[in-house]
Amino acid sequence: MINLRDIDKQYLQGKTPVKVLNKLCLHVKDNENVGIIGPSGSGKSTLLNLIGLLENPSSGNITICNVESNKLKDEEKVVFRKENLGFIFQNNQLLEDFNIQENVALPLLINGNSFRKSISKAKDYLDLLGVANRSKFKPGLLSGGEQQRVAIARALIKNPKILLADEPTGSLDNENTKIVFNFISKLSKENKIITILATHNLNLVKLLDKCFLMEGGKLIDFRK
Repeated sequence: MINLRDIDKQYLQGKTPVKVLNKLCLHVKDNENVGIIGPSGSGKSTLLNLIGLLENPSSGNITICNVESNKLKDEEKVVFRKENLGFIFQNNQLLEDFNIQENVALPLLINGNSFRKSISKAKDYLDLLGVANRSKFKPGLLSGGEQQRVAIARALIKNPKILLADEPTGSLDNENTKIVFNFISKLSKENKIITILATHNLNLVKLLDKCFLMEGGKLIDFRK
């Protein structure tokens, strides 16, 4: 469960404060898939970063899995992210020093799983996403769409309680968008993962449990 209450977030541009989020509230139940839409610069990525404990709110409270997570110490946030959160970033953030298979296995290895089991599970996920034939390649040798599918496999392989996805299908064509979205949706429902997906794709948000429009630093129910 995720509960955000009266979240303000502002940045300084020079000496001028610029408010991005304004008394924003959000409640997400277990196993819900939620879409966040809005133009670039509206605050979608900032919201995901706050839920992912990558940034702190200027004010307000964030409760995740019954923990007031914004009050955790930095080292506690690292542990909390490792145990509970999966991320899909716009720029995928794959590590060029490792091949695709190793990139996907990395979250399991960090969590103490054996190399053999981690690599085996990584192969399964790459196969499900149609990029198993690229498993020994370095990320730079893959297309943008292939890299994004690898990033999605890496985010989901450890069965996080919460998946935060920032434009996860932005670099994919329509056919691969459907494949990837169905994969995310299927695993989310099977493993009871909360998914919060920021996107410009209005066809995708129709398939989610809830959808909100980011406007004026607040979330407005998009389906009302």
